[in-house]
Amino acid sequence: MKSTPPGTRDGQPMPSGLSMLAVNSPVMVRVGNRHDREYSSRIEDLSADALVVAAPPGANSALLASGTREIELSWLSPRGRYEQRCRLELDTSASASGPTRNWRLKPMRRAILIQRRRYIRVRANVDVTVEVCGETLAGSTVDVSEGGFRIRVPRRAIPELDHTVVRAVIGGSTIALPGYLVRASDVEPDQTEAVIAFEADGGAAEAVRRFVLHLQLRARASRDS
Repeated sequence: MKSTPPGTRDGQPMPSGLSMLAVNSPVMVRVGNRHDREYSSRIEDLSADALVVAAPPGANSALLASGTREIELSWLSPRGRYEQRCRLELDTSASASGPTRNWRLKPMRRAILIQRRRYIRVRANVDVTVEVCGETLAGSTVDVSEGGFRIRVPRRAIPELDHTVVRAVIGGSTIALPGYLVRASDVEPDQTEAVIAFEADGGAAEAVRRFVLHLQLRARASRDS
């Protein structure tokens, strides 16, 4: 059997970022700007210059209302979140259960990796609850930033890249931060340490930003005293 070189599909080089995707890979699609709703989907087919995803319920209406054929495709990896601007073509294909409506996406430029290290991290011990794998775990943070928390919870096998919600009281504000597990490892006989990345916005983003700034100023004052 002829082998396929990494980063290729059908013998052709794939756009940067897409080479890590495969049929059935989970992805998100967003119509409009970054504050609009994201829809979960999956890869149905993949070629050197395009990919086909299942049209999420409700997304066709959002697309029609937007008046555009451009969408933002994104997916998660251990390195962070990739975003890829694509031009959309509606595609009807047949499946075993009958016709199904899919979206055919053609990348318009290279995928962008949203690096988490651009955020300043500060040490902090904050009580949190983490919803993951259908379970709610109580834990605490090791360090925090506007882009994610490093936390410790009772020892669990937590799948990487699973979606999660972190809830905490930050600076007097109760916040809920949707995100995903970047990595997890057992650090004590009874503890698991996990890095959770998220894209906070609105009041949650402002609460975390103020909290991080407060801790920075307090640490600086302590060093100067």
